Amino acid sequence: MKKMIFIIFLSLISLTNIFSFPFRVSQIPNGNRFGCANCHVSPFGGGPRNAFGQLVEQKYLDQSGNVTWNSSIANEDADGDGFSNGQELQDPNGTWRIGQADPGIAANVTNPGDRNSKPVGTSVEELTMITTYNLEQNYPNPFNPETVISYSIPAVKVRQANHDNSDVTLRQTQSDILVTLKVYDIIGREVATLVNEYQKPGYYNYKFAIGNYQLSSGVYLYQLKAGDFIQTRKMILMK
Repeated sequence: MKKMIFIIFLSLISLTNIFSFPFRVSQIPNGNRFGCANCHVSPFGGGPRNAFGQLVEQKYLDQSGNVTWNSSIANEDADGDGFSNGQELQDPNGTWRIGQADPGIAANVTNPGDRNSKPVGTSVEELTMITTYNLEQNYPNPFNPETVISYSIPAVKVRQANHDNSDVTLRQTQSDILVTLKVYDIIGREVATLVNEYQKPGYYNYKFAIGNYQLSSGVYLYQLKAGDFIQTRKMILMK
């Protein structure tokens, strides 16, 4: 009898490992790419959680136990590999919501809980989806002591005539472009330079931490310049 009870107990554990919260797979963008391995050490689910699973459990579950996918979790780097969770799951700004089509390119999705699984770069297919420059609103805002600023650099469309000039086609170029991202106080004085370099088309996230600067509470401006493109947004530091 005891042996039978023990066998039943082991069977229940096995079933729990297999069916442990599979609904959460559909609550992150491109979750089906790695399934339960997004959050668990075991690809079958259940058991110990990896770095991303621990982050989700600690900070991003609602009262019903569902994953809250937003810009905050997208901007974090759970496995410490230098790429945000959003970058790895092809939703760098955390705009995807349950019920929407998976963003980006499925083949480029990497595991946000495995530091050995890293994006290899922005694909040509993905670049064609970035059609305009865009400077996102920082998150969180108001902030203290740090916030993340995200922006996108599109692939440039170049006109290319056929040899007989009978037709003109468009092609994508991935040439680097000089990008600057600076922070100013409300009267226009520069307080920080976050980016000043040539960059390829793609999505970028930069962290602005006030620990490196002597800043008081108030409104600040951050400005992106890339070629002829200039965009400025406001953010609020609240101590």
